[in-house]
Amino acid sequence: MLGRRAAAVVIAGWALFPLEARACSVCIGWTGGADADWGYYWSALLLTLLPFAVVMVIGAWVRRALRREAPADASGRTEPS
Repeated sequence: MLGRRAAAVVIAGWALFPLEARACSVCIGWTGGADADWGYYWSALLLTLLPFAVVMVIGAWVRRALRREAPADASGRTEPS
């Protein structure tokens, strides 16, 4: 039982603390120069605008769902209960 527990601890430690995680996401194959600056700029811009895009998509979906229900409500028909 101790062997399995020790193996689980080693695997969890290896998975949760990989050496590659210490590097930044745009430094893979980094040679410096303008390419690195371009990568930092666009990745920061993407991560900044992504929450706004998600909120806009959800808002459009809700608006579309409400507009589909509006003509049925405006017709004056009542559904039998």
